[in-house]
Amino acid sequence: MTTVPSQPLLLVGNPTSGAGKARKAIEKALELLHEQRIPCEFRPTLPHGGTIEVVRRAIDDEGFRTLAFMGGDGTFYEVATGICRSREPSQVRLGMLPAGTANDQARSFGISANEKSLPDNIQILAEGHTTSLDVGRIRTFHDNGTLAHEDFFYDSLGFGLSAAILAFRNRELQLVQGVPIWRDMYQGHAVYVRAAMHELALNWVLRDRFSLELTLDGEVHHFERLSDLVISNTMLYAGEWIIDPNAQHDDGYFEIGLFSGVRDWTSKLIVHHKHSPLTFDMLEKVGLSHAPVLKARSIGLQFFRPEVQNPLPAQRDGEEFAPANLVQIDVIPRLMTIIVPQDHHWI
Repeated sequence: MTTVPSQPLLLVGNPTSGAGKARKAIEKALELLHEQRIPCEFRPTLPHGGTIEVVRRAIDDEGFRTLAFMGGDGTFYEVATGICRSREPSQVRLGMLPAGTANDQARSFGISANEKSLPDNIQILAEGHTTSLDVGRIRTFHDNGTLAHEDFFYDSLGFGLSAAILAFRNRELQLVQGVPIWRDMYQGHAVYVRAAMHELALNWVLRDRFSLELTLDGEVHHFERLSDLVISNTMLYAGEWIIDPNAQHDDGYFEIGLFSGVRDWTSKLIVHHKHSPLTFDMLEKVGLSHAPVLKARSIGLQFFRPEVQNPLPAQRDGEEFAPANLVQIDVIPRLMTIIVPQDHHWI
């Protein structure tokens, strides 16, 4: 049954992205929303994080209670953060019309970014089934303990190798932006694969490792010679991997994946792929070990790299994030309400 909202839906997207493709997709989405008899207004994204304030004011000052974003994980982050900074974020529903590369948020709930999926995704908005989503508050600190930065995240955080891969990928994409043919060919997973191979090889040669004091709900743990750390909220990580198959997006916990070197990283890459039939027990028989996946509501991180002056590379929801040696992460349970298929499961 289609549920027709009593007030307009606010659609947020970037009509200038994708060399004109985004504008056509937005126009098509507005047309389909009209066919579904869903009243809608459109607002374009703004540069330099300006979209966040546009969304907050639309909620607090104009009374919008149903929003949808059209774009990738970066657009999701901006619209979701505008909701979380509003006065009553739990009273707002957010729908997803994914159109980016990774789209971890949407894929974790069975929503495809395929161009042909737009009518189905509009139908999901019309039906209006919802679920709650935990939100992460991340605070970074200077070495003297004073607050450096505070932010939200919704999907994942990464420190170390995974963040270095992301940074290398971003540099590669910038290099080919001015070369039309190469820009069209060298994109998506091809860039990720090259970035991963480059950073894995570099990590193997340099043996770049860090030590970690990890505080989980008040209990202190120490780890040595790690290469990577991933903190996950929703099911899928980087579009293809599942850190913990038992993870839930609304259970009040985040999953913590520890990677102790390239061998461990490789074994998790194989076993955690969403379509992999292998298990860790199988890989242990051929000498591939693994560190455990942990869970917590409150996560304190203190990184130690005595031989390196710069902090570890960091990523938040697929975007580069200002690194720090002291980080505090807290779960805000079920802060957001998102519109999902009735049977929502990763694809």
